[in-house]
Parts: sequence; C-alpha cells; structure tokens
Amino acid sequence: MNKDVYGILGDLTAEILLEIIAECMDDYLYVIDLQNNKMEISQSALDRFMISETHVRNVKQEIMSVVYEEDRTMFAKHMQAVMDGKEKVHDIHYRWLDKNGLPVWVNCRGVVIDDEDGKPGYLVGCLNETGNQRRADNVTGLLGGMEFCAYLRSQKKPVTTGFLMHIGIDDFATVNETHGSNYGDYVLKSVADCMKECLSGNQRLYHLVADQYVIVDLDSTSMDDAIQLKKKIGEKIDEFIISEKYEVVFSASAGVIDASTVAEGYEECRKKFEFSLKKAKRMGKNNIYFYRQEDYEKFQRNGRIISALRSSIANGCEGFEVYYQPIVDCVSGRVIGAEALMRYTMVTEEGKEWLSPVEFIPLLEKTGLIIPAGRFVLDEAAKMCREIQQYIPEFSVNVNISCYQIEHGKIADKILTAVRDNGLMPDRICIEMTESGFMDMTPVFCKFRKVLEENGIQFVIDDFGTGYSNLHCISDMNPGYVKMDKDFTAKAMSCERDYELFKKIIEMVHSIGIRICVEGIEKEDWHLKMKELQADYLQGYFFGKPCEKKKFMEEFVCNPHNNGVW
Repeated sequence: MNKDVYGILGDLTAEILLEIIAECMDDYLYVIDLQNNKMEISQSALDRFMISETHVRNVKQEIMSVVYEEDRTMFAKHMQAVMDGKEKVHDIHYRWLDKNGLPVWVNCRGVVIDDEDGKPGYLVGCLNETGNQRRADNVTGLLGGMEFCAYLRSQKKPVTTGFLMHIGIDDFATVNETHGSNYGDYVLKSVADCMKECLSGNQRLYHLVADQYVIVDLDSTSMDDAIQLKKKIGEKIDEFIISEKYEVVFSASAGVIDASTVAEGYEECRKKFEFSLKKAKRMGKNNIYFYRQEDYEKFQRNGRIISALRSSIANGCEGFEVYYQPIVDCVSGRVIGAEALMRYTMVTEEGKEWLSPVEFIPLLEKTGLIIPAGRFVLDEAAKMCREIQQYIPEFSVNVNISCYQIEHGKIADKILTAVRDNGLMPDRICIEMTESGFMDMTPVFCKFRKVLEENGIQFVIDDFGTGYSNLHCISDMNPGYVKMDKDFTAKAMSCERDYELFKKIIEMVHSIGIRICVEGIEKEDWHLKMKELQADYLQGYFFGKPCEKKKFMEEFVCNPHNNGVW
C-alpha cells in the first residue's frame, strides 16, 4: 500500500473525501501517516485549536504542542504503543488547547491500518469535544444555545431591527428544593409552553440553561412590542399557576437588548443580554429591563475595580491609604481624636486613578475584600494612635467597620489584637457603625457588642439622624457617643424648624447620659452654635479635611502655632 497520506484511497481522493465529510459533522476528522510523521485534519480543527495548518508535516511536534501539558506524557505513551503495533485502536480522553490557550476535553478515536508488511501505516479517526453543549433540550422540547448562536450567525443581511429578550424564572431553585427536580422539569416545560403560545410572526424561542430562555425577534421596530410580549407571558404563567392550584407561585424577569447588538459578535451579545437579565432581577421579581450602555459601562467599570482591589490586597494592600480627620472638643476646641478613613488609588493602563470611597467601599463589602482591607485600616490607625499619644496622651482614633466584618471576619479578635500589640488603653479605640448596620440585632452582632463592652472598647453610632434615630436603640446599644449626620447638621444650620429639632435631639440624647459628636461643621458660627447647644465633640471641614498621616501630624499634632486648638 502507498505510504503517502493520500495512499489509502488514491491521489487527492482522501483529501476531497475528508473535506466533504467534515462539512457534514461537528467532529474533527484526521488521517495520520504513522511512518512518514504526517497528518491531514479537518479545517474546522484549525479554526478551533492551536494548530498551524491542516497538512501537518511533523505530527509528533505539532500535536504534542496542542496537547495540554498535564496530558502529554499519557498521550505520548499511548501513541508509542500504536507505533509499536501494540495498540490497534486509538480511544482516549485528554485535553487540547483552543485558540486562547485554554484546555478543552476531547475524545480521540481511531483505528490503525497496517501496510502490506503488517506494520502500522495509518491512523484514521475523528476527534470530538466531550464538553459540547446539546443542540436541543428534551425537557422543554426547545432548541438550545448552540442553535440560537447558529441562527444569529446565519443572517445574511445585517440585523438592524428587533430585540433579544433574555427570560429567567425568579427563584426557580426554590421550586426544585421544595418539590423535587421532576416537578421542576415540569415547570420548565410548562413555562416554555406558556411562552410559545405568546410568540407571533418570526419570533423564535430557545432554552439556554436551567431556568433561562431567550426570545429572538428580528422584525420588531418598537420596544413596546417587547413590553407587550413580556406582559402576555406573565399572564400565561399566572394562568398556569392557577391551573396548578398554586402548588408553586413564581414569576419571570426579562432583560431586553436591541437585536442589532449581534453585529458586535455573539460573545459581546451574550454578555449584554446576560447583564440585562441580572439587572432586571436586581430590580425585583417580575421585572423587565431595557439595556442601557451607561449601566453596562458602570458594570464593566465595577469589574475592573474589583480586579484591581484583589490585586492590591494580594500585594500587601498596595494602593490603600488611611486618611485622618480631626475630632475636637466642642468647648476647648482642642483635638482629642481622629476618624480613620479608607482611601484607595487604582492603577490603570492610563496611570493612577483616585477612587471615591462611595465607589470602592461597597465593592469591598460585596466581594468580602473588606475583611483584609478593614484589617489594614485598623492596624494603621492603632499604630498612628500610639504615635500621637506621645504628644496628646488622651488621643483616640475612630475606626469604621461593617456588618460583613462582624459576621465573617472575626473583627472583635482583630480589634483586641490591635489594642494589645500597640500598648493602647482599650477606650482609645472607638468602633463606628451606622444605625442601619446593627438594626437587625443578630446573635453575632450582640456577641460582638458584648466583647467590646467587656473589654472597655468604645462603640459609636455613626450618621445618627439619617436612619431610625430612636432613643430606644441608643439605650440598648449604650454607645460611648453618637455622631450627628453632617447632612442633618447642614439642614439645621439653614432652617429654623430643623434647628429646633436638632436641638431637641441633643437634649434627649444627653438626658439618657450619652454624649454627642456633631459632624459637618463647616463655619465658625456653626461652631459657636454647637457650643450653645452643648455638643460634646465636633468634626468637619472647619477644623480640617481628611488627610494623610504625615500632614495630620504636621497640622494638628506637632504644629506649635496651632497646638491642636481652635
């Protein structure tokens, strides 16, 4: 038999046959000339994997480079057995690298054809991805994500009208948990049937994953059509729920994007309609959200910030700083403490970007990164407090903490350690929390509060006047003092009615033996009014803006002309 790669079926016949068959299947066909170290493989494999050409002239080198590193030893051992005639069938699972260098599980099957001397001549077979998605779903009877993608790519003209509606069942996990997966499958099919009844014209419905579907409409010229379609689907689902005698009660949310987005490519299209559904669900159940570029850009920016925060914390909290704002005694005007405030500078391709705490702190809490970042602030603040006590012995530092730190970060232990390691008196560290942070009074919070109390660490209620602001809450918490919110202060300084309310609150808080710190003092006459109201402590731009440690030391601690007094 001819040992050339085309020798099996004659000149060119194998190549032509390979191309014809490859067009009719998803698998990747190949013929390997074992004796001449050559291979012919489907063009589709070249498009999918890290192969340089369909006519491979050095199989050992080319294939070994596309095999995932961890699988190369196993693959080489098996291929050697084929070459030695010990294996007549090739059937192994291993990984190839795709165009992005990511491993893809494949099943490679083939048979060995011997030459006239009985030696291994050719290995002929096919390779298929074992992780491929199904083209259709037997539960709902709908085509799946691959067919959805294929339909979008099959459009011969640019898509300029219509919409894609990504639909998800709200709290579907609860259905499976309470009624089992069989009933859950029944609900999935029933919802699909409800949606099919609502379709019109050329609208198409696909089942993506689990409880998620997508409706494609390439003809509509108005988003009102999407609103009406969502309304019809909701009504049909309600009819189904009633027919089931309320065995389960659920709704569906939908994210809608303009169908012209497909011009940006399937991956970008998928990202945007997945984002839209998540946005709809965050708005509450049974909602519809229409894609807005500014919302998506904010979502992407948050992703970049989170990535930068992770990197910074992994590198010893690089980019994080602690700023300090002075807290003064209302009567004497002397600096008696400072609030420690977290600041962050993000490194970007364009350079460094200072981020507002309003932007990055919620992301720290969302990701749990507030635990290491908060510990960094606590440690830095405790060290700073110890240094300043050389100049102001009664100096204390306030540190803000969140519920997440209490519930997941063992923050009470970290506070006690910071106090002990820096040789501080316990009451020199003040822990601040907003009212909303502890209103639930969970067992974990109550235990935390007890630890602080037993160890003499002050607890401060922050932003008083913006939340519930009730004396019962203050009495239960027994804080060292409460801080009046700066916005409340500004209103009181410009409105007689708010001023009278402000005055009464101070009197009531004092009546139960709790001290008051007023935030947001921006002018000297505001300072004088606070003296009249007999506030205990003051904080605000009139005394000093938040600044880095070095500047704070120079301006408020070591300055002989100021000497910490206003």
